[in-house]
Amino acid sequence: MSRVAYFLDFEFDTENAAFYPRPETELLVEKAVGFLPERFSGNILDIGTGCGNIAISLTKYIPSCRITALDISDTALRAARQNAAKYGTADRIEFVRSDLFEGLCEKYVDFFDLIVTNPPYVSRSDFTSLPMGVKDDPYIALYGGPDGTDCYRKIIGNAPHFLKKNGILLMEIGYNQSESVRGMLVESGSFFEIVTYKDYSGIERIIKARRI
Repeated sequence: MSRVAYFLDFEFDTENAAFYPRPETELLVEKAVGFLPERFSGNILDIGTGCGNIAISLTKYIPSCRITALDISDTALRAARQNAAKYGTADRIEFVRSDLFEGLCEKYVDFFDLIVTNPPYVSRSDFTSLPMGVKDDPYIALYGGPDGTDCYRKIIGNAPHFLKKNGILLMEIGYNQSESVRGMLVESGSFFEIVTYKDYSGIERIIKARRI
């Protein structure tokens, strides 16, 4: 039996194979909506869409936007497509099988106004202490390398190629990763206006940066 995830105002079927959305990620969507101008009609990239909760929520709150949603998992993409059809947003979301940016073609260079992502960020040491309910999620959706930041390095290194000038990179981060991810953004030399936002538990959970 599939697990149903309740996220913001919606219900998403995860097919027991996509990452189960959690309340912390709702803040990511809320911030994205707040940063975009009223009646925004630009392009958004959702990296690691899972069951499609971020992409579909954004299309419901910003009806004129268009989204490209990436995931490496065929099963997750199937669930995301089904959820998009359920909420009538399939015509505004292009689902692409891709390991981070690898599946994007040249037409997407300097294309996106916003890149939003909740990448795998659990470190090797933290993985062993995860609650059993979290460990039910796909390993590939959780494990972010020895220190949990492997995906951030790749995203920060490649995002400037696909973001428009002044485009926004918006990422969810782990409870102890704010300093290291901020350092990567600064070191890249490609971003300015780097800001972190705390979740409802007072943990720095979201980081925003704007492409130079």
